Amino acid sequence: MNRSLVVLIVLTILACGAGYWLLQSNLNSQDSAQVALPSLSDSAASVDRVTLTNATGILLNARRDGDRWQTEVYTDDGTQIGMFPVEREKLANLVNALAQAELTEPKTNKKSNYHHLGLQDISANDSLATLVTLGGDGKSWQILVGNHSSIGNKSYLRQPKQTQAWLSDRTIDLPMTNSEWLQQPILPFDETDLSSISRIDGDAWQIVRMEPNEAFILTGRGQNQELKYAGVLDAIALNIAGLHFEQLLPLSSLEWETLESMVVLDVSTAYGHAFRIELAQQQDSAYLRISNATPVDYWANWIYKIPKFNAEQLNKNLADFLLEKAQEEAEQPIRSYPIDEGESPK
Repeated sequence: MNRSLVVLIVLTILACGAGYWLLQSNLNSQDSAQVALPSLSDSAASVDRVTLTNATGILLNARRDGDRWQTEVYTDDGTQIGMFPVEREKLANLVNALAQAELTEPKTNKKSNYHHLGLQDISANDSLATLVTLGGDGKSWQILVGNHSSIGNKSYLRQPKQTQAWLSDRTIDLPMTNSEWLQQPILPFDETDLSSISRIDGDAWQIVRMEPNEAFILTGRGQNQELKYAGVLDAIALNIAGLHFEQLLPLSSLEWETLESMVVLDVSTAYGHAFRIELAQQQDSAYLRISNATPVDYWANWIYKIPKFNAEQLNKNLADFLLEKAQEEAEQPIRSYPIDEGESPK
């Protein structure tokens, strides 16, 4: 056999072998990618505790009770004031993200550089990190979550007991405040669940409907007058059902009587719930409390700070619903009368 041909065959075999080795090496490297929280992916469904802590204290301390997640609620000075439901979807997204997170690129292992990545220990006063602690089925996991990278918006991570900081392969979304992940809106009812709404202070009025798919109608005062537009009454129910809060406060945190009252509404649902909504203001802030709730539920035991604009959308007088008399007259057809032209000039 020609010597050159033999050499060519040998080189081809070596090249193929090298290519195969590189491919296998790549595959093995991908298979052995470092997982941020080993074993969490196999136990994610059993997680029943999620605690988020930063330099200012506990941000979220959620526990699963049956199929409801609730968290401890704290005042600004760290005093626990009760429990409130948490958005389950946000917790599920957090657990799933951490269960799948991989450490893709090693960063610093020097403590003096952690602040660049937002990964200082939370014991440092100026730490920007959030310590995430998950637990369930006798197991627990912890990870420090820092800043997002400027390219790709991926989160920096570090195990609390390790010095090596890492860039992860994904964004880990966390709340900025202890109320951000609380269940919204305030009431657990849709607009179609509400059957009767009555203003009982000032310029009183009542709107009702017999079926969820019907429009609200006025009863009593104003019931035979034309409305400003179709849906003007339904908007009240939509605004009540869509109320969101900015801050959750214990009932004892405000002297309600010192606030300026805006409106008081009695509300009933098609399922037999009844409650009173009171809205009051203080300078540029608006507050809501719920009383006389039957049956009593979690949403009835708090004062809610809400956007003032939303409070004003419920502060309606009867005239706000009705077509003004001048408009009614303007929209009436103009009557025509016969014109006596008299004698035409000669």
